[in-house]
Amino acid sequence: MLRTRILLNFVPFTLILIAVGVYSLFLFSRLTNTVGATITENYQCDAAAVEMFLAADRMDTALDRSRKEDKSSAQLMFDTNARLFEQKLQTQFTNTAVAEQMPFLFQLKTNFTALKIVSAKMVEPNVTRAVQDELYNNHGITQTDAMKRALNGLREAIRENIFATTKTIEQINHTITSLLIFGLTVALIISAYASFKLGKAILKPIQTLTNAAREIGQGNLEQTVPVLSNDELGELAVTFNKMAAQLNMYRQSTTEQIIRLHRTMEAALASFSDPVFIMDRYGRIELSNRAAEELSAQLLLDGALPPKLATAAAEVLQHNQDFLPDSFDEVITLRVKGEERAFLPRLHIMREADAKPVGVAVVLHDVTRFRLLDDAKTNLVATVSHELKTPLTSVRMVLHLLLEKSLGPINQKQEELLATARKDSERLLKMLDALLDIARLEAGASPMTKEKISPAQLVQTIRDEVQSNITNHGLKLVCEVEPALPDVLVDRQQIGPVFHNFISNAIKHSPRGGKIQIAATGAADGSVQFSVSDEGPGIAEQHQGLIFDRFYRVPGQTKRGVGLGLSIVREIVVAHGGRVGVRSQPGRGSEFFFVLGGAEHLENGESGQGGEI
Repeated sequence: MLRTRILLNFVPFTLILIAVGVYSLFLFSRLTNTVGATITENYQCDAAAVEMFLAADRMDTALDRSRKEDKSSAQLMFDTNARLFEQKLQTQFTNTAVAEQMPFLFQLKTNFTALKIVSAKMVEPNVTRAVQDELYNNHGITQTDAMKRALNGLREAIRENIFATTKTIEQINHTITSLLIFGLTVALIISAYASFKLGKAILKPIQTLTNAAREIGQGNLEQTVPVLSNDELGELAVTFNKMAAQLNMYRQSTTEQIIRLHRTMEAALASFSDPVFIMDRYGRIELSNRAAEELSAQLLLDGALPPKLATAAAEVLQHNQDFLPDSFDEVITLRVKGEERAFLPRLHIMREADAKPVGVAVVLHDVTRFRLLDDAKTNLVATVSHELKTPLTSVRMVLHLLLEKSLGPINQKQEELLATARKDSERLLKMLDALLDIARLEAGASPMTKEKISPAQLVQTIRDEVQSNITNHGLKLVCEVEPALPDVLVDRQQIGPVFHNFISNAIKHSPRGGKIQIAATGAADGSVQFSVSDEGPGIAEQHQGLIFDRFYRVPGQTKRGVGLGLSIVREIVVAHGGRVGVRSQPGRGSEFFFVLGGAEHLENGESGQGGEI
């Protein structure tokens, strides 16, 4: 195993370091004991020599006093120091530090014995002063000086012993240092050689793996590395070869899958009869179907989008928001093969798993036929409504005259029938007027004069117009306007019916004593939302998506209506570049709203939702 090889390479180095360390510790321990014993013994010897020197000096003083003063006191002083001198002299004989200095010790012993003899003669009872002087001057001083010279020689020998100890320490230190240097040098040489061999054994397979990994990174998945050992490096090489083989198999299967998916996508795009352009995040066309290529060739665009669509695609990528128009207002007209064709563009953002945009899909729905049908329907509705309105007005006038009895009396039954007929004619006339209004709005025949107005002023105007009607129905009106809202561009004559329709529905379905609220709030994108809320029965969710369609009425409603009011509301709001919607829950009332702020602020799923209650 690789771990075992690494450990074995470091064993010689470790053993040499341990051997050198143990031997060094032994030498240092021996050095400590030797130095301690030598210094202690020499110190004791020197201290004894100093005391002996002082005792010899005091014995000389005692001899000198014995011939001048009281002999007994002088003799006592001499005996005391003689005992001290003799005691210290015996310790010197037993001290190994001065074992080589025995001549000095024997000399001291001889001189000390002679000095004691001189002292004994000087204190004899019958000895004269002249004899004492002669003994002291000729023998006492001589022996004392000889003793001092011997002691000085002994101390000099002790100093030489101390100096010798220092040299011994230096020699041992030198030996230890040389040994350490030698051991470390050998250990480093062995370690360097082992590291070189080990590094070569490890680095070569790693370099081989690195080169193979680099080749795989460049797409060459046929790479394999040799298995040179059974250790971890060998296992790594085996695992690497298995990985390369699996990657190669995966690439082959993935390539086949990508080719199959690409062909499927091309076939799917080719099956679309409408032109489809797939663009990347930079606005370059990456893929298009046959219809798109034919359209681009017929318009001489050389594979590019029409300028208006290119601008819309750039805005979609910039704002990261789909462009999904739901009316013919965004239709673009192109002349293809000498004919005018209408296309409704739909631009979808393509996103990755992390919602990051990677491109945009442009689909051009050919709505030429539907637009012609819509125009024909609008014209038919307008024509029929206009043609029906004239005779219906005449019928209404006749019924009015008959009810006024200007042409003669009528009975009660006839009057009831005429009243019912006049009421139905009024209802039909109102329906025809609504149909004509929708036709004019869809055809753009109702010109708008927009002016800037603050939301607070607009809400206040509506409040003044509907306050009395709401109060007469036993309801309470509440208005709430957020401060600092931006001004809106509206046509007052056309935006008023929007509020009145919402408020009319709220009056119909609010319980007596209830509350109707008109509110204006701002949004983060700078748009303004106007809403009318009631406390009525509410609208089920399945009906909210149809409530702005023509003639749609919520099932089960007892309130009369033709179902055109909210359709007119939607057309007016859309003409202002806004959106309309409803929020409601059964049993909790309804909130009808419209937002003014531009088509770029439209929210998917709200425009054109809802219906008349």
